[in-house]
Amino acid sequence: MKAMKSGVALALLLIASVLSGVAGTPELQFEAGSHAYTQGDWSQALEHWRQLESSGWRSGELFYNLGNAYYKLGEIGEAILYWERAAKLTGENQDIAANLAIARIRLADKLDEPVRLPVWNWFDRFRAKVSSGSLSTIAILGSILLFGMLALRRWVLRRVKAQNILKWGAVVMALALAASSGLLGLRAHDDLAHRYGILTVTEADVWSAPAEGSGKLLFTLHEGTKVRVLRDLQGWLEISAGKDKQGWVDKSKLGII
Repeated sequence: MKAMKSGVALALLLIASVLSGVAGTPELQFEAGSHAYTQGDWSQALEHWRQLESSGWRSGELFYNLGNAYYKLGEIGEAILYWERAAKLTGENQDIAANLAIARIRLADKLDEPVRLPVWNWFDRFRAKVSSGSLSTIAILGSILLFGMLALRRWVLRRVKAQNILKWGAVVMALALAASSGLLGLRAHDDLAHRYGILTVTEADVWSAPAEGSGKLLFTLHEGTKVRVLRDLQGWLEISAGKDKQGWVDKSKLGII
C-alpha cells in the first residue's frame, strides 16, 4: 500500500513538472497574448508578446500582432515598425498593407519622394509582397525540377515528342529560376545595402552633425515616419528622409526594421 502511494505521488510529481514546462512554451505564451487581445486587454497582450520577442522568437505572425497591440494602445510609430518587420519576414500581405495604409493617414510628415517611372514602383510593390523565404523555396524547388527534367530527357525518355515537351518545360523552369534568384539577390542586396527605420517617438530633431547642439538643426520628424538609414556613429544615425532631406538623429528615437 505504501509502495502504491509512493508510486502515485511520483506520477503526480512528474505530471506537475511536465505541465509546468509546457506552460512556458512559446506557443502557450502566444496564445495567452491572443486571449488577452480578444478580451480587450491590449497591454497584457503586448506584455506576453514582448516576452516572446525577448526570448528570441521571430515570426511574421508575432510581429503583426505586436503591431496590432501597439496600434490599439495609440503607439503609431511602434505599430508601423512591427508591421514593417512582419512584411520583411513574410511579404506584405493584404492585412499588413491595409493596416499600414490606415496608420500612415495619421502621420504628420508627408515626405517628398523622388519621381520614378511607374514600372519601378510596380516592381517594388511586387518585391514587397514576396518574402525572402518564399523566394528561397521557389529557387530550391525550381532547381530540383529543372534537374529532374534534364535527367528525364537525357537518360530516361527516348521519344522525340516527350523530349521536346521536357525541353520547353526546362526552358520555362530555367527562366522562373533565374527570375526568383534575381529577386532573391536584389532582396539580399537591399537588406545589406539599404536599412530603414521608423520614428518611434513623438518627434525627433535632425541635425547637420552627430551631436545635439554641435551642428545646425535641419528639420524635425514625427512619429511613424519611415527613413533610410545611411550610417551609424556613436549613438547617432545618419538618415535620408525623402528628397533633399538628410541629417543625423539620435539612435534611441528610431526603430530599425
